[in-house]
Amino acid sequence: CDSEYSFVFLSSILHEFVHELFAGMKVLGCYQFRVTRNGNLFVDEEAVKNLRAKIQGELPQRHFGDAVRLEV
Repeated sequence: CDSEYSFVFLSSILHEFVHELFAGMKVLGCYQFRVTRNGNLFVDEEAVKNLRAKIQGELPQRHFGDAVRLEV
């Protein structure tokens, strides 16, 4: 390899060691998934002068919403 850096997907590491993460259990499969949640982030774009600053201020205070989609 001619590169100074090597990269490994986190999912590849998890797949390799899943039997250690769930010791004593028979792991039948290991799959990636993504959960999309309803964030309930409401910002009036026309009333806000700096939209980016407003969103950055709102994000830490939002709570995780209900799951609305599961992608496997």
